[in-house]
Amino acid sequence: MFKSLLVPIDGSEDSHIALNVACQLAAPVQGKLYLLNVRDPYPQLHKGELLSVEAAIKAASVDTADREGHAIIDAALDTLPSFPGYNGEFDTLVKQGSPARMIVSEAERLGVDAIVMGSRGMGQFKGLMIGSVSHKVTHVANCRVICVHETPHRHATQAPHEFVDFD
Repeated sequence: MFKSLLVPIDGSEDSHIALNVACQLAAPVQGKLYLLNVRDPYPQLHKGELLSVEAAIKAASVDTADREGHAIIDAALDTLPSFPGYNGEFDTLVKQGSPARMIVSEAERLGVDAIVMGSRGMGQFKGLMIGSVSHKVTHVANCRVICVHETPHRHATQAPHEFVDFD
């Protein structure tokens, strides 16, 4: 079983599901869960928006990143149902930098057994163009990586061979 798990939390539904799965995986041995939010210092630049110098400095502020990161982690914890078998503790971490690099770095630093993460925290197009964070982590991490995602409801009735349009 897993004695320690790192769970990256970005506020997406998939990261909330990953947290739920991590609690279930850690429950049998009361494993330790590390919840990590990684703040990209320049997130608006990736959305194609122009930033003023003042806005860029504010976005890169450690205090702003810490406050926003902990708010995202707290919101994820609020979505958890109570697990009768899991009474373990959560350590919360907020870091700044490249999400994939920071996730792998923290997993190595903490010596976790596995990383449990959502597979979709960004739009489909961006993931295809620059690669998803989960894809990068899966190929670089020195520990197990468990990727989870919410089952798409609108495609549940389609046959597996049908083309799915990701509009």
